[in-house]
Amino acid sequence: MGTLCAAGALLWSRGGRAIGASSQIDLTQLIYSGGNWQPRPTALRRLAFELQKRTAIDSALEPSSTRPLAGKLATSPLLYMSGDRAFTPFTDSALEVLQRFLKLGGTLIIDPAFTDDGDSNGFSESIATFLKAIFPAQESEQILPGHVIFRSFYELQSAAGLHKGSEGLTGYRIGDRVAVIQGDHDMGGAWARDNLGNWEFEVPGGSRQRENAFRLGVNLVMYALCGNYKDEMPHKRFSNAGEGTP
Repeated sequence: MGTLCAAGALLWSRGGRAIGASSQIDLTQLIYSGGNWQPRPTALRRLAFELQKRTAIDSALEPSSTRPLAGKLATSPLLYMSGDRAFTPFTDSALEVLQRFLKLGGTLIIDPAFTDDGDSNGFSESIATFLKAIFPAQESEQILPGHVIFRSFYELQSAAGLHKGSEGLTGYRIGDRVAVIQGDHDMGGAWARDNLGNWEFEVPGGSRQRENAFRLGVNLVMYALCGNYKDEMPHKRFSNAGEGTP
C-alpha cells in the first residue's frame, strides 16, 4: 500500500507539480479572508503525525498554510479547508487558481468545524457559493460507503468526526476522480490534540469514533495520492482482507 501511494506521489510530480526537495507530502490548509480559516489549529499536525506513523508516506509534520496562489499550490496534492462561520467570497483570480489546481490533479477536502461561538450555517452558505463558482454547471454527488474513498487504506463503514454527521460524504468530480470532497463531521475536532498530548475535545462516540475519524483522514490522503487504483480488479479481490473498522 505504501509503495503504491508513493508511486501516486511520483505521478503527481510528473504531472507538473513539485512536491519539494525532500519529497514530503504536505497537508496544506487553505487561507481565506473574512472568516475563521483555522478553527482547529492543531488538527492537521496530528493527522500528519498519524499518517507518518501508520503508512509509508513521508508527510511533513508541520503542515503549511497558503492563500490560493499558483506557486504555493504547486507544492501539495491536497488542500484542506475548514471554518466555522461565513467568509468573504474568493476573487475571480483566486477561483481561477483553485480551478487550475483541481484540474491538474489536486484534491480539496472541506471540513466544517462546529464550534461553540461559530456559525456553521454561515460557513455552509459560503461554501455553497464558493463551490457554485468553481463548478457552475455541476451539482454535488453523494459519496457513500463502498466508494473507493472508504477503502483506500482502511475499510470503513461510514464517515466519522467530532460530529456524527452523515453516513457518507459529498463531492464534485473532474473526470473519473472526486476532486472536491466535503463532509459534515468536523474531522479536525476529533484530530485536534494540544502540545501536552491532551485531546482538545471529547468525542461523543469515544475512542472508537476518534479512531475512525483518523482512519477517514488517512483514507482521504491516500485517495488524493492514489486515486481510484483500488477499483482495479486485482485490488477488488482483496478489498475485504485489509484492516477493518475497530
